Amino acid sequence: MSSHKEKSIARKSLIRTVIFSALILLIGLQFDAYNQAQLSVVLILFIGVLSVTLLTGISGQLSLGQGALMAVGGYSTALLIINYKLSLWVAVPLSIITSALAGLLLGIAAARLRGPYLAGTTLVIALAIPTIANRFMSVFKGDEGLPVDVGYPPKWFSTIFGEPSYEQWQLYVALPFAAIALFFASNILLSRTGRMWKSIRDHESASSLNGVNFSRQKIYVFVVASAFAGLSGALYGLRGLVGPSVYPVSLSLTLLTAAVLGGIRSITGAFIGTVIVVFLPDWIDLVIGNFELSEQVSNFLPALISSLLLILTVVINPAGVAGAKLHKHK
Repeated sequence: MSSHKEKSIARKSLIRTVIFSALILLIGLQFDAYNQAQLSVVLILFIGVLSVTLLTGISGQLSLGQGALMAVGGYSTALLIINYKLSLWVAVPLSIITSALAGLLLGIAAARLRGPYLAGTTLVIALAIPTIANRFMSVFKGDEGLPVDVGYPPKWFSTIFGEPSYEQWQLYVALPFAAIALFFASNILLSRTGRMWKSIRDHESASSLNGVNFSRQKIYVFVVASAFAGLSGALYGLRGLVGPSVYPVSLSLTLLTAAVLGGIRSITGAFIGTVIVVFLPDWIDLVIGNFELSEQVSNFLPALISSLLLILTVVINPAGVAGAKLHKHK
């Protein structure tokens, strides 16, 4: 019975992933180069937002350091590509392992912390990234950063599918990784593991009485969420540069904002929230295009409006845009 249920969960997740991938490909073909690049950023950050969904939405552990874990993935990928001349298809999976190990160390500490103490600890880690990059200049190149990108498609790809633009290739590189992340996140949410994490979130003592080792599970969820964040960070750095400016503290807050806006306990919400935070500046430009605003005001409008949206979401509809779908994942 258990085996049959696992197969059913895997089948549902696979169907969801195939539909998602097909829709992204179709939409991408309709976009111009700029919007294709934006869509690839959506896919990359979507993976990072999924890490917040699993860690905070499902298991109830608040982290403000997912951007730092993204930096671990980004720097690992850049160093492997630059120093060891590895293909991105090899470097990125190795970086996921590195990020998972970082998550293991963080998870061991997190198992003893909760609430604001955990959030504060992860925030300190995010703040430490620029210091580490500047302290070890010979390795991480400080504020200058490490130049690395997705490159161009191999000849066999161009021969079979034609020569894509650079922006299209960015999208084609990001899509399979986003699809794999979606498949695994969906499986986790629907599986026994997901139910255990939810029980820890809802009532730690009750889950312990039911035989759940919540300390071990907290470490496990940090490892899994860190692997997602590391993958997101690896792809995020492949847009051209890996450096402190690419992984600021605000990146962690952006991931959390996207998760809350879309619905922090929902995979669908994670994608909707990511679309909002990535495309919001463009939507604002379309609206204010007919108004004469100073550059200083227009530059700060996206941050202001996203903050207002976050406050309104928390006050009026804490379940986020995808709140109506929440019961399907319980």
